[in-house]
This record gives sequence, structure tokens and C-alpha cells, in this order.
Amino acid sequence: MRKITRGLLVVFLASLGYGALPIFAKLALAEGVEVLPLLAWRFLLGSGLLWIFVVATGRPRPPRGRWTGLVLLGLLYAFNAACYMLGLDRLPASVATLVLFSYPAMTVLLARLWVGERLTARRIAALALTTAGCALTVGTGFGGGDPLGVGLVVLAVVFLALWIVRSHGVFAGLPPISATATALTSTAIAISVAGLATGGIGVPLAPAPLLLLGAIGLFSTAVPITAFLIGIQWIGPGRAATAATMEPAVTLALAAAVLGDRLSPGQWLGAALILAGVLSLRLEPRSDTPSDIALDIADGHP
Repeated sequence: MRKITRGLLVVFLASLGYGALPIFAKLALAEGVEVLPLLAWRFLLGSGLLWIFVVATGRPRPPRGRWTGLVLLGLLYAFNAACYMLGLDRLPASVATLVLFSYPAMTVLLARLWVGERLTARRIAALALTTAGCALTVGTGFGGGDPLGVGLVVLAVVFLALWIVRSHGVFAGLPPISATATALTSTAIAISVAGLATGGIGVPLAPAPLLLLGAIGLFSTAVPITAFLIGIQWIGPGRAATAATMEPAVTLALAAAVLGDRLSPGQWLGAALILAGVLSLRLEPRSDTPSDIALDIADGHP
């Protein structure tokens, strides 16, 4: 099998894992698992499995002098994950996913405000498309959702964009898998402490919730992170990032098949605008700007 084919397959595996996360989470929440325990076990299992992979394969680890930046990234990601999951608890999985997937446009905007990156005509168009798409997605046929849920997911987008812009400098020169494991360990500890302070991180001891948590930790955290980073090594960041745009399509298909989510015609139009905006950014000629490099890293987002 050609290397490019292997690379595309592992990126597809990563997209499948990430795309299934909202579905697994919705099912776990329906089984009585609370948001903070769900997130705590997701990141405890995910980071633990990543460390097992790092040790088993003899991969290098980040030097201690770089731990502080990784820990702070992990704390920032804890806010992103908590906002997204709290929003997902109040919204259809398809709607929450489409709003979250606007994060590349938010990243470009923050890169402009934070580090002064130039806004090209293509980037301005992408911002307009994704903004219009989000407005249509949450404002048309808004079945089962509420403004608080939308606000939480939008806040998650902001936190994720901040994480992406900061990750450019923090991850530079570090081994990607062990660096990600270090950051996720910080995320796991932060959310576990928050969970223990607000009632504990216990979950129902029944087969369904335990299997769902295991699937979230393995198939929707450890496996996609590893697969995407390997895919970058095999086919390069540009191809990997473009291939990863299939993630929302996976979620929409699974949400319809498993959860019975149905988008209205207006929401389908919104989804098309969001995807068009994101793809226009992905197909832009790559450069060494912080947002381009960081977006390539972030497609393997925890």
C-alpha cells in the first residue's frame, strides 16, 4: 500500500473517532453520566493510553523546561472541553458539531487580533461564510436547542481558537505525541479536581456507560490523536488537514442514524456555508504564519 494511501486511511480513522465523540457523549449522558465525570474519565483514559503508547514505542518526551507551557495549554483545553460538553448536553449533536467546526475561522480572526496576521480576501470570505453558516445553523429549525447551549459552544470555539494560536509556540520542536499526552494529563487533572469539588467523578457501574466511556477514551481520544499525528508524518500537514474536514460529515451521518437528528433545509444550507468557509482556508496556499502551522497541529485536536 502506498504511503499516501496509508496516510489518508489513518486520517480517516482519526476523523471517524472525533466524529463519533458527540454521539458517544450523548449516549453516555443519556445513561446518567454527568458532564464533569464524563470529561474526567475521557482525559484520564485518553492521556493514560497515550503515555502507554509513548513508553511502548520508546518515543522521546518533552524536556522539563517545556512542561509549563504544555500544562497551561492543558488547562485552556479543559475550559474548551467543558464548555463544549455542557453545550452539547443542551443541543442536538449535529448543531453543536457544526458550530464547533467554525473554529478555523475564529482562529484566523484571533491570529489577526493577537499576533497581527494579515487578513487576506480569502480569509475575510471564509469568516463571512462561517459566520453566516453558524447563524443559519442555530437560527433555522432550531429543534431541541437553546440560546445557552449555543453560547456555551461558541465559548468553546473561542477557547479552542486561543488554544490553537498558543500551541504554535508551545509545540514548536517538541515530539508531538508525548507533548500532547503531557497537555492532556494537565487537562485530566484539572477536570478531575473540578469534578471532585462538585460532587465527585463517579459514574453508573453498568455495562452501557462503562463501555461508552471506554469508547470515548480509546476510540475518540487516544486513537484519533495518534492516528492524525502519524498521518501528518506520512502525507504532510496540508493534505492531512484537508482530509480531516470529513469529521463533521461523520458526525452528521452518525447523529442521523443513531440519535435521529434531522437538520432543516436552512440548517443544511448553514452546514454547507460552514464547510465552504473551512475548506477555503484549508485550500489556501500554506505559509509559516502561526495560524497556518497551528491549525495543522490542531486538526489532531484532543
